[in-house]
Amino acid sequence: MHRTTSVLFAMIIGLTLPTTAIALPADRNQQVEITANNARFDERAGEAVYRGNVLVKQGTMEVRGDSLILNVDDKGALTLARTIGKPARFQQQIDPSKGLVKGEANEVIFDNRDGSVTLTGNAVLRQDNASFSGPRIVYSTTRKQIEASGNDTQRVQLIFPPSIRESSGKTQ
Repeated sequence: MHRTTSVLFAMIIGLTLPTTAIALPADRNQQVEITANNARFDERAGEAVYRGNVLVKQGTMEVRGDSLILNVDDKGALTLARTIGKPARFQQQIDPSKGLVKGEANEVIFDNRDGSVTLTGNAVLRQDNASFSGPRIVYSTTRKQIEASGNDTQRVQLIFPPSIRESSGKTQ
């Protein structure tokens, strides 16, 4: 395969890496579909930029935003995917026994180097009526940990409905 073609292919296929880390196995086998008003590829910089009503779909994963920037290393492997919007949104079925995980923020960054998803600016992460919200939320796909942090103007809020507390044995 020609180098330009292989790098462009890796930039597009690189979007499957977030789903590989945290999604249903069936999502990995689905095609990646990206639509936007325009796209620019810079092989030298290892960057693809999609702008204007960006929509990415793969299986149960859906990402929406005003822009999407993909960075790849010199071998064509995805290093960073950054979605910006007002808000940028994503959703995905991670566990077949639970509902969709839905997130939104002004910026959503997937860092493939450490397997983290960072939501910044009016960040909200929801699943099955439970939610985290705050200025910044970081989810480690490798450690399966969520860290939400507040600031001087906005505190972190966590909401756990009774059904979740009862199923985990923490009823009062």
